[in-house]
Order: sequence, then C-alpha cells, then structure tokens
Amino acid sequence: MDMPLPGPWIILQEAADQAQPTIQEIITSYINTLMPIFILIIIGVILGIVVDRISQDRVIKLFKDNWVVLFYEDVDKNGLNEAYLGKIRIPPRSEGAFEIDYSIKAIENPIKLIGYLKRAYYTTGKEKYLERAKELYEELTKENRIDIEFDKIKYDPFSEPTEASKKIYKQNIKDIYAIVRFEEYMTDEELRDKRKELEKIFHPGPLRRMKRAASNFLSLVKDKLKTAFGVITTTIAKVAPITPDISKEVQKYGEAAIGKVGSYEALLENSIGKLVKVQVNDVDKVVRYYNGVLREYSPNFIAVYNVDFPIDEEAVFIGEKLLDEFPRERLDFHGWELNEPQHIEIINYRYEGGKVTFDIKNIHRDHIYIEKIIIADKEITLEDPNFTPGEVEHVEVDGIEDGEPTIRILYKIIKVADVIWPNSKAKVIGAGEPSESLVEGIFKKLERIKEKAS
Repeated sequence: MDMPLPGPWIILQEAADQAQPTIQEIITSYINTLMPIFILIIIGVILGIVVDRISQDRVIKLFKDNWVVLFYEDVDKNGLNEAYLGKIRIPPRSEGAFEIDYSIKAIENPIKLIGYLKRAYYTTGKEKYLERAKELYEELTKENRIDIEFDKIKYDPFSEPTEASKKIYKQNIKDIYAIVRFEEYMTDEELRDKRKELEKIFHPGPLRRMKRAASNFLSLVKDKLKTAFGVITTTIAKVAPITPDISKEVQKYGEAAIGKVGSYEALLENSIGKLVKVQVNDVDKVVRYYNGVLREYSPNFIAVYNVDFPIDEEAVFIGEKLLDEFPRERLDFHGWELNEPQHIEIINYRYEGGKVTFDIKNIHRDHIYIEKIIIADKEITLEDPNFTPGEVEHVEVDGIEDGEPTIRILYKIIKVADVIWPNSKAKVIGAGEPSESLVEGIFKKLERIKEKAS
C-alpha cells in the first residue's frame, strides 16, 4: 500500500511534473531543430535535378558526337598506353562519365560478333538478329575487315570477346591522359563551327554573358549551401541526440545533392578565350608545358584549344630502307590507327671498318623531335633533336660489326588539336599573353615618354 506524501512533497512533485516536457513537446523541439537542414536538403535536391536536366559536364559536352582520340592508362601493362578512337557519347546525369563508340570498321573481333548474332537467330528464331548480322557483314567486307564467307562464320565461345566501345566511369576519370580532337581530321563544317565558337568566346554577346553569369551564380549558391550544411550539421550534433555517423551521412547526402552544380574558379574564369600555359602530366609520364586557348573548365576537366599535341612515333631502317610496317605510333590502338606517311628518311648511308655514317632528313611538313637513335646495341642522342622541315643531320657511330644494322629512331611529331585534360593531370599555371590592361599601360607610358622627349 502506497503511503500518501506529506503536503510539502506533493507540491514539489506537482511542480516537477509540470516542468517535465511532454513527448509531443520533445518531438516538436527536434523537428524545429532539424527543419533547417531538411529545407537545405530539399533545395539541394531540386537544384541538382534542375542542373541534371539542363546540363552535362560543360567541358565534355564540347566534344559531344565528335570523333576524338582517348589517351588512357596502360590497361594490359605491356608498356604502351591505350588509344581509343571513336565518337564521344555523353548520357544525361553522367557527372563526367562518357563512352567512346568505335566506327563499324574498327570493331574488335567482328567475326565473333556476327557469329553471336547468327547463334541468337538460331536460338530464338527472330529474323532481326540474322538481318543485323548480314548488314554488319556487308559493311565489314567493304572495309576489308572480313575475308570469310558469311555461311562459314560460326560462333566460337573461346575466341577473344568483341568490343565496339569504351566506357569511362566517373571513378576512372583519373586514368585519362587526354581526350583529343585533331584539327586535320575535322570536317569543313566542324572547322567552321569551331571558328564561330572561338569568335563567340573572344567577343561574347549579351545572351552569352547572361548564361555565363547564371552558371556562375549557381556555382556560388552551391558553395554557400555546402558551407551551410557544415555549420548546421555541426550545430545539430551538439543540441540534438544524433549520432556522429548519422550527422556525417546527412552532411554527405546534402553535399552530394548540390555537388552536381558547376564550379566557379576566378583564376580560370578570367582566362576563358585567352592564351594560357598548362602544366601536364603527359602520356609518357613526363611533365610538360603547353600553350593553347582556354575554352572551358569544370570540376573534372579543362578544355584547351589550338594545342600543338605530340604523337610518339617509331621508324626502323635497314640501311636506307624503311621497313614496311613503319612509321608506327607507340600506343596500343583500339578502333584507330593514324596510318601516318613517312616522316624521316636516311640518306648517304655508308659502312666502313665498323663505322656507320648516314644523314637523317626531315621530310615531314612540320617539326620533328628525335628522342633517340638505336643502332645495334648502341643508343645515341643528338645535340639538337628539333628538326625543321627539310633539315638534315649527320650521324656517325663506331664499333658496329654488322654492315647492315637495324637503325631504330624514336621521335615525336606535332598535330594541332583541341584537348580535354582531366584536372588530375593538368593545371593552368599562368597566362600565355600579357593582359590587355598591361599592354594599354605600356603604350600609354611610351606615349608619355615620347611627349616628354618632344
């Protein structure tokens, strides 16, 4: 049996009961505390959806549906980096990911593909598979990719898998060296479009300025929202019973929702359409510097136009004769080969008493950079490896036993190109030309000096 409390204790108990918040009051308090971050998440999600719907990575989409060459990490670890040629496809909401579609004539192991389609026809009885197999066969026969009769093609499950594209996921962007659009392979229409594009960059109109300002405003909103998420989640963690793990997840989700909005970099924004100097971790793992016109930037990439892009070449001679399969690019090709004409020739070859002498001549239309010459087991470098068109360099090597040794020449050629580099491999380190205000200031100063002199 419960004993009744004395009078004073009853008063204290009633006061304690009145001071204790109800469950409803506790829930309301938590909702009011969490409401700001809920609102921010909703804003971030809506902003992310809008941006996803109306845009892709603003650098990658410059090359959308263009023929490009993707220079990529050495996947099979054979000492040669990969090179993929195809049309670049960019799905919506890809966040920097893309796909390179090979041309029909460049599909790897097309016989297996036709055999697969024929097997699908025999398995399902659907004519569409057989019709597609015949279409591919006709196209590939025209390109001399297949020299076997259609009826004799059988599906071989043990042959190498077919490949018709290369997918680059967001997490693989770091493995890209460059995405290159070579100017000499662009159509007349594409070249005209590029010139118009550069003209708009050099002299942007009111509409273009407004679009750029809107994009930069969204970037500013994104940065402010990310800051707000950090402050609010930290505050909530102090006043509300949310575990640190939940707090981190809330902040992570919020930042991911708004992270899809474009970025703003003041030091890059003021160089759009201007000549810049770019530091690049290049295809051969060497740090190099390039000049070009900065076209665009994003959180993943930078695009630089009118770049002198080098291609690694190899030529092998016996005496003055260039071997049939050369020159050859030092890359693993997928859907692509440059099929370059001869760039250099060997003339005035002589062998006397273990001494080889010859002249190397640049017969290319542009500069060539000769990295090294390997004769038998001897490796030599030239004092001035930069050859202008038509230039000749004399070479002498002693201690050669064979009268007709193999002469292997490793060199680089240059092709004018528009290049997209991932931010992990490239950084704009400065302007390539003086600013207009600096030039104007110099001219004004010279005018003042002339006035004083007169």
